[in-house]
Amino acid sequence: MAGNSYILRFKEDASDDEVSKTKKELTDSGAEITHEYSLIKAVSVNLPETEVGTFEAHEHVAGIEKDQEVKALDK
Repeated sequence: MAGNSYILRFKEDASDDEVSKTKKELTDSGAEITHEYSLIKAVSVNLPETEVGTFEAHEHVAGIEKDQEVKALDK
């Protein structure tokens, strides 16, 4: 599912229980959670494109963006 990797950020006020339920909804929809971040409420997920809109509108999700490589600029 390369190319369908996203960072999904949970709302700051989402409880641990709400985050857990949303993660279960993700896996039930065919997504694979590949990394859980500890400093921010977010997961890296391989998500079917057909499900992106569903989770963008989810009540406990702050946003979804394509996961991409980030490089520092050399001077």
